[in-house]
Amino acid sequence: MARSGALQIAVARLAADRTGAADEALYERMMLLGRELNQAENFAAAEDAYRQALAVRVAALGNDRDPSLATPIMHIALNLSNQGRVQEAERLFARAEALLPGAPDRTAAPRLAQYRAMHALNRGDLAAAEAGFATAEAGFGALVPAGVRAGTPAGGLLPELLEPQAQNAVLGLAESIRYRGVIASRRGDDAASREGVRRSAAVLRAAGLAPATLEGRRLRTEGALLTRAGQSLPAAQLLTQASARLAATLPGERPVASTLFLAGREWVAAGRTEEALAAFRQGATLLRERQIGVAVADLIPYLDALDARARAQPAEAPALRAEAFAAAQLARRNETARFLAQASARLAAADGNEAVAAAVRRREDADIQLRALLTERDALLATGRPAGALDQRIAAQRAAREEAEAEALAAAPGFRQLRDEAVSAEAALAVLGQGEAMVQFLLGPRHSYALALRPGRPAALARLSLTVAEAGRLVAATRAAVDGEGPQGGRLPAFDTAAAAALHAALLGPLDAYLEGAATLVVVPDGPLLALPFAMLLTGPADPANLSAAPWLIRRHAIVHAPSVQALVRLREASPASAAPRPYIGFGDFLPPAEAQLRASFPAATCGEDAAVARGLGRLPGTLGEVRVAASIMGAGATQVLGRDFTAAAVAGAGLSQYRIVHFATHGLLPGDLACLTEPAVMVSNPPGAADAAGSFVPASAIMGLRMDADLAILSACNTAGAGTVEGTAQAAEALSGLARAFFVAGARGLLATHWLASDAAAQFIVPVMLSAQNQGTPSAAALRAAQLALLTDQPGRPSLAHPFYWAPFALLGDGRRGGPTRTTQGAPLAAGGSFPPRPSRNRLVAAAFFPRARHRRAQDQGRVGPSGRICQCQSVPS
Repeated sequence: MARSGALQIAVARLAADRTGAADEALYERMMLLGRELNQAENFAAAEDAYRQALAVRVAALGNDRDPSLATPIMHIALNLSNQGRVQEAERLFARAEALLPGAPDRTAAPRLAQYRAMHALNRGDLAAAEAGFATAEAGFGALVPAGVRAGTPAGGLLPELLEPQAQNAVLGLAESIRYRGVIASRRGDDAASREGVRRSAAVLRAAGLAPATLEGRRLRTEGALLTRAGQSLPAAQLLTQASARLAATLPGERPVASTLFLAGREWVAAGRTEEALAAFRQGATLLRERQIGVAVADLIPYLDALDARARAQPAEAPALRAEAFAAAQLARRNETARFLAQASARLAAADGNEAVAAAVRRREDADIQLRALLTERDALLATGRPAGALDQRIAAQRAAREEAEAEALAAAPGFRQLRDEAVSAEAALAVLGQGEAMVQFLLGPRHSYALALRPGRPAALARLSLTVAEAGRLVAATRAAVDGEGPQGGRLPAFDTAAAAALHAALLGPLDAYLEGAATLVVVPDGPLLALPFAMLLTGPADPANLSAAPWLIRRHAIVHAPSVQALVRLREASPASAAPRPYIGFGDFLPPAEAQLRASFPAATCGEDAAVARGLGRLPGTLGEVRVAASIMGAGATQVLGRDFTAAAVAGAGLSQYRIVHFATHGLLPGDLACLTEPAVMVSNPPGAADAAGSFVPASAIMGLRMDADLAILSACNTAGAGTVEGTAQAAEALSGLARAFFVAGARGLLATHWLASDAAAQFIVPVMLSAQNQGTPSAAALRAAQLALLTDQPGRPSLAHPFYWAPFALLGDGRRGGPTRTTQGAPLAAGGSFPPRPSRNRLVAAAFFPRARHRRAQDQGRVGPSGRICQCQSVPS
């Protein structure tokens, strides 16, 4: 954690300690924190700060339609856009525009134009961005002296600019001009681009305002211009200067590291490998010490340099590939970074369990002090002065942080799941068993990498020609036949075997020999791959009309999906199996909040259509019987919490550490489902008489505070098809990965979830067969594989269920049970031998408890697959 980490904890603590709803000072403090977090490119935390500021202002005004709300709303929208959450951003930009007339801030109108232009730039719409920045430049320019607009130096800060809004207008003007230069550069107009950079700097000098952060970004823009002009050596030199300038005001933050990585890329292009590796390693060291990540696209050139060096120097190859594996752990996607950062800060500011909160805060405070010392050392070394005495203080502070971390782990054993420290190849190998292999993917804009480990072998590094965009298209094509409405007229869409085979060839083909013979494959997906159950990849050509004979990847390996290498390592440091004495606890049949409660929690001015969307998340009456059947199958000691009793308080007080299986039969929500939902959540019954709907949602941060000792958590979540776009699917899948981490923090060893709305026939077979095998000591991954293979293999007397729509949606995130003493189930027996029930049996009812249907149960007892037998926890059901 760098300064932004401390700021983020400050946001969480201020929010938790808020006592005066009308506290204008708190509003200003939150807005300032948001700005600083945005400048540090910690957009998720900035969003959180601005949302807190908005909440304070709404409470103070007593309404959600005041023109002054336009300012915090547009800041939220921009930070959503910076995270790639396009539709949410557009809704809030529209809301800010509606509130703009009468706004007291004179810079609000040009700022909205500027932020919308940035949003257009994020989307790649250069024409809209250029028009927006031109509007912003004119609007800001009208608020500053003519000499400043012309870039005429005045010899200091002008009296007219002593007022904060005037200074903001100058900064907005300079940035709008600079961004127009960026657009010109992207269009190949180098002369206009250089002129934009020159004019931007002249405006700041003329006003006597030249913040080092903006100066660093100006130098970075100039470096980018040289890059586009093919002048790699001067670009590398300028980017190195930019990193030093940014470090002066943002020490230890992501912009410094990312700029060093940009410099490294240009050193590589200039043929200066030593300088390149020095820049990359300096940036990587900063990221590891501060425990922050960098964008995948910025990290790929580092892997390029290591790969090239390994090919050129075979004797160094094993060490260089191990370095590449460690470097890959520094990569972060937006949604993952957002979840980890917010969850860690909220845990540190928690007020539900003071022992946990105090321990985590002590750890965070120790971390902040260590970062301050590291920053001080950086400044000393930059001036050439020795840092010997300071190094001793740093060593002592490291020891203090380790002691504080031990306390935090004792209070909240899952805390390290949120730290996401970079993990070395040696550490990852130490938790892999014989017969296991691990592959991590990083998808870049021009090419990608697969990094693999197996016990007893050196690390493997494979450069892939696949791009992140092409991976997204292939994932969409592979999922096209399973993301629709299910069987229509008794038939499913043809599965795209070519896309599934092409994905395997691109991702794992280069590693076929390395992976041969591995019984279990641990995959660490990236980007759109997070939305893909790897079991459905094809290792060769297949006939779409004979999918039962297709060479599915699941035939080669049991498959474990891990959110990150670090997450798997931390899970495996725990015991391999639950010691909980009771078999199962199930929650279901929640009571939805009333419309007035929803309106109170989701005001239209700030949350758009959230209240209407949430109204659609109606009661699921079928889950009442489903949980009861599940409990009877799991045997003596199983517990049910249903209906009005299924509240957040009941979940917190249920003693979940006593159960080996924890099941939530309820709606699962991911960010994007609701505009004002900032983290994944599950729905529960709202307490009687509640003023709003806040009690209806158990967010991931609250799930982290639960104490479990579970082999498996089962969650009937929405599918990861997102908004129906490649980007939406990737974001939804990343959010599901974050929700899995929350369960890991709580003490679950794995999360069984679905990636699309599974069929009744599949759920009624796979889940009970899997759990039956797991109760007999079979590892969860092997048990799931056996159930899936039994289902996809055609058998006489039943319709074919080999289409992946039926067997492939189920994915194991994390290990689940890894083996151990046999546990017997005292309830109803399951089908013997893992074969599909040949006739109606109790098994056909059991699975309903684990993946509830949103509609009534269909008559499939004669072995027929119904035309629309579906499972969906994201649709309402008429009661």
